[in-house]
Amino acid sequence: MPIAHMGYTFVAWCSIVDLTSKVADPHIVPLQSIEDYRGNLGVAEAAKHFGFDARRLYFLYGPYSNEARGSHAHIELYQFMICVNGSVRITLENANGTFSFDLDNPEIGLFIPPGCWRDLDQFSNDAVVCVLASDEYDEADYIRDHDAFTEWMAERETAAAIPYLALDRCHKDLRFDLERALTDVSRSGMFIGGPKAAEFETAFAEYCGADYAVGCGNGLDALAQIFIARGIGPGDEVIVPANSFTASAQAVVMAGARPRFVDCDPDSYVVRPEDIEAAVTPAVRAVMPVHLYGNVADMDPIMQIAEHHGLFVVEDACQAHGAEYNGRRAGALGHVAAFSFYPTKNLGAMGDGGAVVTNDSDLARKVRMLNNYGTEAKYQQTLPGRNSRLDPIQAAVLLVKLPLLDDWNDRRRALAARYIEGLAGLEEKLAAPRITAGVTPGWHVFAIRVAAGRRDELAEHLAERGIGTNIHYPVPIHRQEAYAGQAFPDISLPECERAAGELLSLPLDPFHRDAEIDRVISEIWEFFE
Repeated sequence: MPIAHMGYTFVAWCSIVDLTSKVADPHIVPLQSIEDYRGNLGVAEAAKHFGFDARRLYFLYGPYSNEARGSHAHIELYQFMICVNGSVRITLENANGTFSFDLDNPEIGLFIPPGCWRDLDQFSNDAVVCVLASDEYDEADYIRDHDAFTEWMAERETAAAIPYLALDRCHKDLRFDLERALTDVSRSGMFIGGPKAAEFETAFAEYCGADYAVGCGNGLDALAQIFIARGIGPGDEVIVPANSFTASAQAVVMAGARPRFVDCDPDSYVVRPEDIEAAVTPAVRAVMPVHLYGNVADMDPIMQIAEHHGLFVVEDACQAHGAEYNGRRAGALGHVAAFSFYPTKNLGAMGDGGAVVTNDSDLARKVRMLNNYGTEAKYQQTLPGRNSRLDPIQAAVLLVKLPLLDDWNDRRRALAARYIEGLAGLEEKLAAPRITAGVTPGWHVFAIRVAAGRRDELAEHLAERGIGTNIHYPVPIHRQEAYAGQAFPDISLPECERAAGELLSLPLDPFHRDAEIDRVISEIWEFFE
C-alpha cells in the first residue's frame, strides 16, 4: 500500500512545532492497531498521534460522485484524517509546496495543520473517512477560493511587521499541549505547591546539572532570597555589573546589602574577571556575574578570584537558560544561581516565575523556607520570609516547554549565525557581540553595537519598515535614580555607559523565520548604503 508524498519530512509522534517554517507540513502518522478474533481495534490518541484534543468529529461516506471534495483551507484549524474503510486520495498545498497522500487503510492517519489547501478525490465506493478537528465549525476560519488562498499565503509570507518577539507563535504551536497541562492542574485541585511544582523543580535541577532547584515567584525574588538565606545584609557589599537589568542590583538592596558596581567588557558586554578583582574590598562578601543576553561570564577565573578572597558566587542566569560554559550549563557554575521564567525568557512561563539552583542542600532548604513565609511546618515561623512560590500552573507550562529548550536554543544560534554572516562587511558601522571563550550561548538577545551615534536612527529606520527592535539597557544601573544612595559618587564605568548608548537588540527568537531575519539584514544594509 504505497503512500505517495512529495517534499514532506516525517515528524515523530505528531509534534506540530516547526522552527524553520511558518507551518508544520502535513504528514502520515502510524496508528495503533490491535487484531482480535472478535474484530480489529484501531486507536488514535490525541497526545501520541495527532497532538490536539478533538472538538469535532465528522465522516465522509458514499455514494460518491466523480467530483473532488474539500477545495478549501483553514486559517487556524488542525485536522486529522483516517480512512477507516476503502481508500481516498488527498492533495494538499501550503507555503512549502504540494503534498499528495493515499489513505487506504485504518492503520495510518494524516495530520493536516492550518494553512493547507486540500482536495479529496479518487474515493472508492466503500470509503469512510473520519475527520477529527481541533475546534468546532467556524465559517470565518475557511478560505474557499483558491485565488484568495494564494493571496493569503503571499500576504502572510511578506507581512510588513516583524515582531521583536513572536511569543504568540510559540503558544499557538503549543496550544494543545498547554491546554492539557493546564487542565491537569485544574483537575488536581492543587493550586499552591503540589506534584507539578515538585516535578518541575526536579526536572530543571537535572537539566542544569545541579542537585536542587527551588521554585520562586519570580527571578528578582530568587536572587534576593539567595542573599537573605546566605546572611548577606546590612554592612555587606556585593559586586554587581552595572550593565544589566535593574533587578540584579535591586535584589542586593532587598537583602539590605549594597551593590558595588563594576564595568563590562566592551565586546561581550559581560563582567570581566579583572574588574571583579579590582573591586574587592573588606566589605565585599559576594560577587554576582550576570550571564547577559545568553552569553556566560568567564566563570573559571571568577571562581578562582572568589576562592582567593572567600567570596560567595551567585550566577544571575536569568537570561541564560541552557547556555553552556566549557561543557557545563549555566546554573551549575557558581555556588548558586537564580533564573527567571518571565514569558520573554528562553524558557518562559505564561506569567511570572523563577528558581534558585544549587548543590547546597542547606541553602536550598532556607530558600524554600523564605519563600513560604519562613516556615517549614505550618504556623511555625523560623525565618522572616515572604510569599514567593512557583505555582503549579506555571510549573505545568514550564514542563511542556523544558524538553523543547535545547532545540529552541539551537534555532536561536542558527539565526544568530545568520545575522553575523549577513552583516559581515559592515564592521565599520556596527559590531556583533563577542562570545566568551568556551561558551555555547543561549542568544536570549542579539544586540549589535551601532557606531557614530546612529543607534536610535537605525531603530527608527527599522520601525518605519515594521521591524521591531529593543534597547537593553538605555540607562546603566549605577545611573538609575533609585540607586543614587547605593552607588559610589566617584564611580566611572565608561564601557557600560557606552553600551547603553550604542546597543540595539534585533529580532531573534526560535519562531522567527529565515526570511524575516534576511529582511532585517537587508534593511540594515539599506540604512548604511
